[in-house]
Amino acid sequence: MGLSVEPTMKRYEIEIEGETHKVFAEKVGGTLWYHFKGETYSFVPQTKSRGGAGGGGLVHRSVQAPMPGKIIKVMVKQGEQVLSGQAVLVMEAMKMEYTLEAQVDGPVERVSCQPGDQVSLGQELVYVGEVE
Repeated sequence: MGLSVEPTMKRYEIEIEGETHKVFAEKVGGTLWYHFKGETYSFVPQTKSRGGAGGGGLVHRSVQAPMPGKIIKVMVKQGEQVLSGQAVLVMEAMKMEYTLEAQVDGPVERVSCQPGDQVSLGQELVYVGEVE
Protein backbone atom coordinates (compact mmCIF):
# COMPACT_ATOMS: atom_id res chain seq x y z
CA MET A 1 0.00 0.00 0.00
CA GLY A 2 1.48 3.31 -1.03
CA LEU A 3 0.99 6.73 0.47
CA SER A 4 1.57 9.93 -1.40
CA VAL A 5 1.45 13.46 -0.11
CA GLU A 6 0.86 16.33 -2.50
CA PRO A 7 2.55 19.60 -1.60
CA THR A 8 0.21 22.57 -1.35
CA MET A 9 2.82 24.98 -2.69
CA LYS A 10 3.05 25.54 -6.44
CA ARG A 11 6.25 24.58 -8.21
CA TYR A 12 8.02 27.10 -10.40
CA GLU A 13 11.22 26.99 -12.37
CA ILE A 14 13.38 30.09 -12.41
CA GLU A 15 16.58 30.81 -14.27
CA ILE A 16 19.49 32.50 -12.51
CA GLU A 17 22.63 33.20 -14.51
CA GLY A 18 21.71 30.50 -17.04
CA GLU A 19 20.98 27.81 -14.43
CA THR A 20 17.42 26.53 -13.91
CA HIS A 21 16.23 26.10 -10.29
CA LYS A 22 13.03 24.67 -8.76
CA VAL A 23 11.16 26.94 -6.36
CA PHE A 24 8.01 26.08 -4.40
CA ALA A 25 5.88 29.08 -3.50
CA GLU A 26 2.48 30.08 -2.18
CA LYS A 27 0.91 33.37 -1.15
CA VAL A 28 -1.03 33.34 2.13
CA GLY A 29 -2.72 36.59 3.00
CA GLY A 30 -0.18 39.28 2.18
CA THR A 31 2.84 37.00 2.67
CA LEU A 32 4.64 35.10 -0.10
CA TRP A 33 6.26 31.90 1.23
CA TYR A 34 8.88 30.22 -0.94
CA HIS A 35 11.25 27.28 -0.61
CA PHE A 36 14.55 27.56 -2.48
CA LYS A 37 17.72 25.48 -2.16
CA GLY A 38 16.66 23.83 1.10
CA GLU A 39 15.70 27.07 2.86
CA THR A 40 12.26 28.59 3.38
CA TYR A 41 11.72 32.33 3.12
CA SER A 42 8.83 34.73 3.46
CA PHE A 43 8.33 38.04 1.75
CA VAL A 44 5.86 40.75 2.70
CA PRO A 45 5.72 43.67 0.31
CA GLN A 46 6.04 47.02 2.05
CA THR A 47 3.00 49.24 1.79
CA LYS A 48 3.22 52.93 1.17
CA SER A 49 2.21 55.08 4.11
CA ARG A 50 0.25 58.26 3.59
CA GLY A 51 1.01 60.85 6.23
CA GLY A 52 0.89 60.23 9.96
CA ALA A 53 3.69 60.50 12.43
CA GLY A 54 4.28 56.75 12.82
CA GLY A 55 4.47 55.56 9.25
CA GLY A 56 6.90 52.75 10.09
CA GLY A 57 7.32 49.52 8.17
CA LEU A 58 5.59 46.25 8.85
CA VAL A 59 6.46 44.43 12.05
CA HIS A 60 6.27 40.63 12.09
CA ARG A 61 5.08 39.75 15.55
CA SER A 62 3.45 36.54 14.38
CA VAL A 63 5.67 33.48 13.81
CA GLN A 64 3.86 31.48 11.14
CA ALA A 65 4.37 28.06 9.58
CA PRO A 66 6.40 28.49 6.37
CA MET A 67 4.80 25.32 5.00
CA PRO A 68 2.55 22.49 6.15
CA GLY A 69 4.31 20.28 8.69
CA LYS A 70 4.55 18.86 12.18
CA ILE A 71 5.67 20.68 15.32
CA ILE A 72 8.65 18.88 16.88
CA LYS A 73 9.59 21.18 19.76
CA VAL A 74 8.26 24.40 21.32
CA MET A 75 11.00 26.36 23.10
CA VAL A 76 8.98 29.25 24.60
CA LYS A 77 6.05 29.72 26.96
CA GLN A 78 3.38 32.40 27.22
CA GLY A 79 4.73 35.43 29.12
CA GLU A 80 8.39 34.62 28.39
CA GLN A 81 10.53 37.46 26.97
CA VAL A 82 12.18 36.69 23.63
CA LEU A 83 14.75 38.52 21.56
CA SER A 84 14.77 39.03 17.81
CA GLY A 85 16.47 36.01 16.24
CA GLN A 86 15.78 33.73 19.21
CA ALA A 87 14.58 30.23 18.25
CA VAL A 88 10.98 29.70 19.36
CA LEU A 89 10.14 26.29 17.87
CA VAL A 90 11.24 23.49 15.57
CA MET A 91 8.98 21.98 12.94
CA GLU A 92 9.40 19.19 10.42
CA ALA A 93 8.29 19.56 6.83
CA MET A 94 9.33 17.92 3.58
CA LYS A 95 11.59 15.52 5.57
CA MET A 96 13.61 18.42 6.99
CA GLU A 97 13.65 20.24 10.33
CA TYR A 98 13.18 24.00 10.42
CA THR A 99 13.94 26.23 13.39
CA LEU A 100 11.63 29.24 13.45
CA GLU A 101 12.78 32.44 15.16
CA ALA A 102 11.14 35.51 16.67
CA GLN A 103 11.54 38.52 14.40
CA VAL A 104 11.10 41.10 17.17
CA ASP A 105 11.89 41.51 20.87
CA GLY A 106 8.97 41.21 23.31
CA PRO A 107 6.84 39.00 25.50
CA VAL A 108 5.27 35.83 24.07
CA GLU A 109 1.54 36.55 24.12
CA ARG A 110 0.33 33.33 22.50
CA VAL A 111 1.67 29.87 21.77
CA SER A 112 -0.87 28.29 19.42
CA CYS A 113 0.72 24.87 18.97
CA GLN A 114 2.36 22.01 20.82
CA PRO A 115 4.69 19.16 19.85
CA GLY A 116 2.96 16.68 17.59
CA ASP A 117 0.51 19.20 16.08
CA GLN A 118 0.08 19.19 12.31
CA VAL A 119 0.09 22.78 11.06
CA SER A 120 -0.84 24.37 7.76
CA LEU A 121 0.97 26.93 5.65
CA GLY A 122 0.74 30.40 7.17
CA GLN A 123 -0.81 29.20 10.45
CA GLU A 124 0.15 31.40 13.41
CA LEU A 125 2.28 29.38 15.85
CA VAL A 126 3.61 32.01 18.27
CA TYR A 127 2.72 35.69 18.70
CA VAL A 128 5.19 38.14 20.25
CA GLY A 129 3.68 41.26 21.84
CA GLU A 130 5.12 44.74 22.14
CA VAL A 131 7.73 45.67 24.73
CA GLU A 132 6.19 48.01 27.31
